[in-house]
Amino acid sequence: MNTLFMASHVSMGIVEKPALKDYWAEFWPAFTSGFGRVMTYKRSAIILSCLHFANNDNWVAYGEPGHDRLFKIRPVIDCVVPRFAAAYAPGKELSLDEMTIAFKGRLTLKLYNPTKLDKYGYKAFVLSEASTGYVVRWSLYNGQNGDDCDSLGATHLVVHQLMEPYTGKGHEVYMDSYYTGPAITMELAPKDTGLCGTISSNRRGMPRDLRPALLPLRRGDDPVFMWHDKLLACAWHDMKRITMLSSIHTNTCVQKCICTKGSATGFHNINKPVCVDNYNTYMGGVDRAGQRMKTYLFLNRAKKWYSGIFNALMSICIVNSHILYTRCTAGPHKPLKLFIQELISLLEGHKRSEGKRPGRPS
Repeated sequence: MNTLFMASHVSMGIVEKPALKDYWAEFWPAFTSGFGRVMTYKRSAIILSCLHFANNDNWVAYGEPGHDRLFKIRPVIDCVVPRFAAAYAPGKELSLDEMTIAFKGRLTLKLYNPTKLDKYGYKAFVLSEASTGYVVRWSLYNGQNGDDCDSLGATHLVVHQLMEPYTGKGHEVYMDSYYTGPAITMELAPKDTGLCGTISSNRRGMPRDLRPALLPLRRGDDPVFMWHDKLLACAWHDMKRITMLSSIHTNTCVQKCICTKGSATGFHNINKPVCVDNYNTYMGGVDRAGQRMKTYLFLNRAKKWYSGIFNALMSICIVNSHILYTRCTAGPHKPLKLFIQELISLLEGHKRSEGKRPGRPS
């Protein structure tokens, strides 16, 4: 791929404008001279419209064996995603969550999630390091889960696939109630892999005695714990009722000071389960990665549906590269913005150095 095009494409994440043509506009309030110096608008638009990654001769029609809904972007996924884990060994704590890639076009892969900032788009399942947000595993949902989905469940299969390379290595994974279940927790526990997450009290395999109808709790009450083999179930009420499932923690608590109207001082000490405290600390790895991606995200300027997925993967590559840079070099470290600027300069300089011809200038 043309490195000058990639340099200008990544630069659009730092310089935000409403339309692609505005980057080459000569109107003085919006004028940016750098884009015209690197590449003309016509050439950039042609490259963007011709952006293609797969050989159409290998396409398998819908309904036939081997059909892949992600065929157009599959070569990029197979090339980029395995390198995330190959380049970095994550720490002990991992977080698993979904990531939304904004898209409002007409496509069967598009989903609606009212709880996300980008409500319409593609859903990707992400496994990241909890402390840094480094993405080690990434899988785009395409609705094709296979025959194992009926027996294990879709979320069970997602956790199993993402955690497969990291089982038996002493990792701890934190996830929300969409993925947590007694079955996957019992599957990972014998493999030296701990799991902790929130869970619905009426999930299959959870004790009925922890349901709010049978166990009413209010703020300030001590948490209730239940054991079964290696699993710990906990019910606690803070701002709202939460239920936890963990194969890592015990029934230990930490002191937390809250505001209350019932005491003379206005404060009251309560017991907060350690599993809840650790969950709040380590659950935000994927959110941290998404926040850093969207800070300088180059938007989807093409009409092709797979261009947004390509941009998201390139953004993950940039954020992961910056994390590797901070881990492998001595400080002080450059912030993400200066790191991207240096990356753009390297892409531009690489192409210009290739274009120089040896010999005496005329």
